[in-house]
Amino acid sequence: MKLKACERCGKRTAEGLALCPDCMKESGAAAEAVAAAEELRDIARVLSITAGTDTNIREAMTGILHIADRLEGGKSK
Repeated sequence: MKLKACERCGKRTAEGLALCPDCMKESGAAAEAVAAAEELRDIARVLSITAGTDTNIREAMTGILHIADRLEGGKSK
């Protein structure tokens, strides 16, 4: 997953989304859709950071994401 520019304002958003979460809110999108877009954007940010780094850092980030998922009670699954 990569980051790309919002078609409306130019802010960064997840690949596959035409609008960033802020523009989605302004256009009247459902709260659930905005929350999903925010989550996708955050995941894309993490993946873009780890894409060019060495294996140890990528493994550490994977571990951090798993820990966060467990602390949230597996809500992202």
